[in-house]
Amino acid sequence: MKIIAKDYKTNELFKFLRQGLNLSQEELAEKINISKSSIEKYEYGTVNYTFETLVKIATAFNLKITIETETK
Repeated sequence: MKIIAKDYKTNELFKFLRQGLNLSQEELAEKINISKSSIEKYEYGTVNYTFETLVKIATAFNLKITIETETK
């Protein structure tokens, strides 16, 4: 799965990632050892998740995070 972050709002990106993994909020929270309420807050956009949270997801599901710059 390849996600272009600039195409989404921060909260949309998180929800899209979770759904792409075919997980409920509760399942994802359990897999990465955070609360379900944290997942809800990330997806509603009331709290921003950290890069550390993305790393936890990447590690748990053997995903790669790539940061690229665009050349103009």
